[in-house]
Amino acid sequence: MSNDKGFFETPEFRYLFKRYEQTKAQGLSSYFETHELSDILSYYLYNDKPSEVEEVYTLAKRLHPDNPEVAKMEIRILLTYGKAKEALALFDNIQYDEDDDTMLLKAEVLLTLKDYKASRKIARNILRKNTITDDISYDALEILLDCGFAQEVLDIVTEGLHQYPHTVMLMEVKAESLIELQKTDEATEIYNTLLDDNPYSTFYWEQLGHIYYMTERYGKALECFEYELTIDGSIEYATMMQGYCHYHLRNYTKAIEIFNALSTKYKQSIMPRFYIALSLAQEGKAEEAIEKFMAIYIEQRESTDTTGAMFSMINTALLWQKLGDEEKSKECMAHAICHLADNEGLKQFLLDATPYHELRDKENMTFADMNTIEIREWKQYELLQSLGTQMLKKGDTALAFYPLFAAHAIAPDTADIDACLAYIIHKNGGDKKEISELVTNAINGRSNKLFELFNIPYNSNLLPHDFINIIYK
Repeated sequence: MSNDKGFFETPEFRYLFKRYEQTKAQGLSSYFETHELSDILSYYLYNDKPSEVEEVYTLAKRLHPDNPEVAKMEIRILLTYGKAKEALALFDNIQYDEDDDTMLLKAEVLLTLKDYKASRKIARNILRKNTITDDISYDALEILLDCGFAQEVLDIVTEGLHQYPHTVMLMEVKAESLIELQKTDEATEIYNTLLDDNPYSTFYWEQLGHIYYMTERYGKALECFEYELTIDGSIEYATMMQGYCHYHLRNYTKAIEIFNALSTKYKQSIMPRFYIALSLAQEGKAEEAIEKFMAIYIEQRESTDTTGAMFSMINTALLWQKLGDEEKSKECMAHAICHLADNEGLKQFLLDATPYHELRDKENMTFADMNTIEIREWKQYELLQSLGTQMLKKGDTALAFYPLFAAHAIAPDTADIDACLAYIIHKNGGDKKEISELVTNAINGRSNKLFELFNIPYNSNLLPHDFINIIYK
């Protein structure tokens, strides 16, 4: 089971890690127990250092070739780097007792594969066999949280705190479950209590900062991340979150400074470069922003996840429109639709552009974002339609045509899309003949959207040609 950030701050891990780093730097051949190498591997996995992960795993295989713990290290590596199916298959190839640690790792793999029922079953079995204050119980509770059973976890830890009051582990899990349930005031109170006893915990400051960020209290979030970095200036997550906070606080110069430093260090990471471009756009430096967005687009358009390319091109279209070049604007929008991401990426079309489209990941989502995106399953045509109607509301009728046209090709009911397309063509100088079929389909499909767009009282008995005559008067 992967260790968390709190464990890596403990004196015992710091001592172990220092010993490992020193022996490596001096080229010494030193002996490490399997569990020690497992903890070091966890640290490198947590900090996304693949070459160091490989070094530790190679050393573990050399020192402990027949130890099943080494096979479990391979499972964790596969799991971390997106190969959950291969990780699950390895359980059939290794000899292991169904001990709690191994089963917990299997639960984590099943969780990644979205087999929440099987993962929850393992976690519940572990909780039944162990005392609630045991470390293994903490990990099982985390699995339940990740499976989406926040209320169940809250009930378990609340009962546990009655029996073992002021147990730090239970208080931490209670705070996490409250965050998942969006009961942020209660979670904030717990972290403030924990900070009273441990004011130098970067983990608590980080969690508190993330609560404030998710509730869009960016000034307070920034303060928390500043405290975290005062304690340990090497924490890059806090630095990244500072950048997001400065962006939302409209301190674009500071945001650019932070994201520039991160993009220099992590050249393959999209997010810092994307937010540099966004900040330049917000500052009115359209041409510089276009250059940055185009660089991301060119790099990402052939990747397996085209979300970055798609959003870069949409923002470029908006910027060219702002500069008054309608042809380039429409050309960019057409390219964006050619690089549609999967539905996870397209879900961001549900979020308002302010005025440009921000790129979200699990770190910079707010509760408002999550509530919109995760309220239900979304079909691709719905997401494209959302982008189109959002652009219509902002008056970007020429650009709205492209996502709406793409949605029209796959939607089971096109009445509202027909209405939008008719409105776009009308606004851009189209004649009666061009919109006749669209208006007919919209009226026959009982689209109230058609009447709303043209500011006409809804009348289901109005004939299509009469409607067209009214709007062309």
